[in-house]
Amino acid sequence: MTRYLAAAALAASGLAFAPAHADTLFGVYAGAGTWQQGFSGGVASGGEEIDVEDDLDIGDDTNNVFYLAVEHGIPVLPNVRIHHADISGDGRNLLTRTIEFNGETFTFAQEVASEVQLTQTDAVLYYELLDNVFSLDVGIAARWVDGEVEVASATEVAGAEFKGGLPLLYARTRIDLPFTGLWAGAEAMGLAYDGHQLLDANAQIGWESPIGLGAEIGWRSMTLDLDELDDIDSADIDISGPYAALNFHF
Repeated sequence: MTRYLAAAALAASGLAFAPAHADTLFGVYAGAGTWQQGFSGGVASGGEEIDVEDDLDIGDDTNNVFYLAVEHGIPVLPNVRIHHADISGDGRNLLTRTIEFNGETFTFAQEVASEVQLTQTDAVLYYELLDNVFSLDVGIAARWVDGEVEVASATEVAGAEFKGGLPLLYARTRIDLPFTGLWAGAEAMGLAYDGHQLLDANAQIGWESPIGLGAEIGWRSMTLDLDELDDIDSADIDISGPYAALNFHF
């Protein structure tokens, strides 16, 4: 991972000398809301891949998200943005096949309860390449993930934990409709390396009042592909759904 962090840092140093068009002297952007999360895909720990829908019947859940960004007018220094999201889902299902998870075997026709929990925090360093009716931000990010998958029956319990840091590339665009407060935008973070892949993207529309208070709604989709991370042999999970948030800019 060290060589990927070094490469990302080199890319960021190159961005520092890119032409900047930002007219922001100082600004703070904050938002908080909820994300309705639907799960699909599979996970493996010590056995064949388990499907989170067909085998575990993991259902939708709604969790909190927030962000905070600080922008300034110093061209050589990056702006800073922090993201945080809680992710969780649970299910209960009667197994239609025998599965194995982290050393425990759950047999055909056995009822199992399962739970997925994940927290993730991003630290983003970015530059504003454009900042007018159309804005464009690019940069790098570091994401810390801490997660657990648990499967339990009346007699067995198996849990698999994973945690670590992921370097990512970052981009964000926004188009403002003049004199209305309405805007539309998209944001993405992602990278692939050493068998791990992550893409986290969202598209949104929003409105901002003259005093800086506003709201946004959108769709967020995160694809997480892990290969041999802590207790997890492999995971290919998609978490997608609508979100809504209140935001404030001053």
